[in-house]
Amino acid sequence: MKALLYASLGVVLLGVGLYLQFGTAGVSPADRLRCEQAIEKVYGDSDEAKYTLLPKCNEPGMVAMMDTRIGGAGAEQAAQAIASANRSDLVGILINCALIGAGIGALGAAAAAFRQSKKQAA
Repeated sequence: MKALLYASLGVVLLGVGLYLQFGTAGVSPADRLRCEQAIEKVYGDSDEAKYTLLPKCNEPGMVAMMDTRIGGAGAEQAAQAIASANRSDLVGILINCALIGAGIGALGAAAAAFRQSKKQAA
C-alpha cells in the first residue's frame, strides 16, 4: 500500500515538473508578439538580424531587452530589466527541477517500499 502511495505521488510530481519545464512557453504569447514586432521595427532592413533574433523571443531576457530598446531606456536600465527577467526565469526553472527531483525520489521510495513488502511477505 505504501509503495502505491509513493508511486502515485512520484508520477504526479514528475509529470507536473516535466510539463512545467518542457510543456509551457517561456513567455506569454502577448510578450512574444510584442518582442517580434519590436525586432521587425528595429531591425526591419536586416534579414540576418531578424533570422537570429526572432527565435529568441521565447526567452524572458530577450523580451525585456526589446522592451527597453523600444522604450528608449538607457543601457543601465536595460541591463537591470534583463537581469530581473532572467532571475525570475531561473527561479521557475529551479522549482521545476525540484518537482522533477522530488518525483524521482518518490519513485525510488516506492521501489524501496515494494522491495521491503516483498521481503516481509516471504
